[in-house]
Amino acid sequence: MENSQSSYFPDSFFRVTVKGLCVRDGKILLFKESKELSDQWELPGGGLDFGEEIQNGLKREIEEESGLKVKSISDKPVYIWTWRFEKARDMDWYYSLVLAYQIEFEDLDFIKSEECEEVRFFSQDELREIELCKQTNKLKEIFKPEDFI
Repeated sequence: MENSQSSYFPDSFFRVTVKGLCVRDGKILLFKESKELSDQWELPGGGLDFGEEIQNGLKREIEEESGLKVKSISDKPVYIWTWRFEKARDMDWYYSLVLAYQIEFEDLDFIKSEECEEVRFFSQDELREIELCKQTNKLKEIFKPEDFI
């Protein structure tokens, strides 16, 4: 087994990532990251800042990326998963703990930015065919429209 120790953090270090699940008519909304970032599709949201409340962090990240205003957030995450990053953020590795909450927006009039150049809804079948950011690939396995009825 490979070395699971990190010289930067103890074994139990996780970066908490909060993501939004906006599902309408069985389709899930994704953001297309700019070519400079990954040129891949991603759930709206991002890393939680130290000491930040989950709802505030999710709203902040989405507004920074897209200008969209979150109207509501579920009390509990709908999906939770982890992802191991390799050779990122000047670290050998670290884990991301992804907490994905159901959200609704005030409207979908997004503002194109360096982080988000397009927003689009995808069906469960379409989701399996597109290129997602690595930490979001788990969504292909776990997303079920019936979880949002």
